[in-house]
Amino acid sequence: MDALLQTEQPKALFQRFEVEPEEAKGILRHQKDPVYGFSYSLNPYRGCSHGCRYCYVRDYPAQVPGQPRGVLHDPAQWGQWIAPKVNAPELLWAQRHKLHGETVFMASATDPYQPIEREYRLSRKCLQVLLACPTTRVVVHTRSPLILQDLELLKAFGDRLSVGFSIPTDDDTVRQVVEPQAPPIPTRWAAVERLSKAGVRVTLGAAPLMHLHDVGAFVRRAKESGARSAWVGGLRLLPHDPFFDLLRQHHWLHILDPGYAEGVRKAMHELFPRKSKQQLRQEGQKQEPEARVRVRPAPRQPGLFDAVG
Repeated sequence: MDALLQTEQPKALFQRFEVEPEEAKGILRHQKDPVYGFSYSLNPYRGCSHGCRYCYVRDYPAQVPGQPRGVLHDPAQWGQWIAPKVNAPELLWAQRHKLHGETVFMASATDPYQPIEREYRLSRKCLQVLLACPTTRVVVHTRSPLILQDLELLKAFGDRLSVGFSIPTDDDTVRQVVEPQAPPIPTRWAAVERLSKAGVRVTLGAAPLMHLHDVGAFVRRAKESGARSAWVGGLRLLPHDPFFDLLRQHHWLHILDPGYAEGVRKAMHELFPRKSKQQLRQEGQKQEPEARVRVRPAPRQPGLFDAVG
């Protein structure tokens, strides 16, 4: 296990971003969420180089490492800085006793497979810790094909892991406006297909829903990708959000109409019918927008002083 937790000093390959490694004080955030079905969120990084222009996380107070307390990043700098939590695997290993029978969501405030994961491998190392916790379910949410580098590790979880993959539009020119530093849409479809073919349970998230040219074609593409389920999420704007002006500039204000998202949601449900609560209980499943996972009986969760592996 010591070898698993070792963190090499990576080379700085991403010159466009300010990389601010830090020692985190905690790594698990308790979120007993009956809607999404997870108990803890896990973010191996602060900040996100994808820099999505609508992201609500950009308004969260973000301390600048090495500066006096209260010196925060400007929200306008969102996407220009990343803080790898270099001790994330060690913290998770020390807190694994909390995770018996729980679901961990990775990640709620960053993309665990943003480009810097190629260097730091913090998401991979956290997954290796979670793999050693046989009663813990895991939901990994990303919009990056970089997740394929850990395909064999994902497969090792079996039914207790699922992947949520965000594809909010059918047009990469829309993506270039709203998610300028995120992976192209075609590469995301390819990643969903490869994960699905490998037996990894994938939920497609059209969230936050952006402009679609052809709703019917988008929904059919989602079904053909091999995703097991799909969900549609609306856009969450900040107060006085400049993203509103961007939508108006591109004539996309219709995405703010609740009826627009509801129409796409109904189309999704036609090809991805939701199961009743009775059906889910009979199958031993839990209804979750991000994933629906079946948990096999497993041995006792390893304790703090148990040898694992």
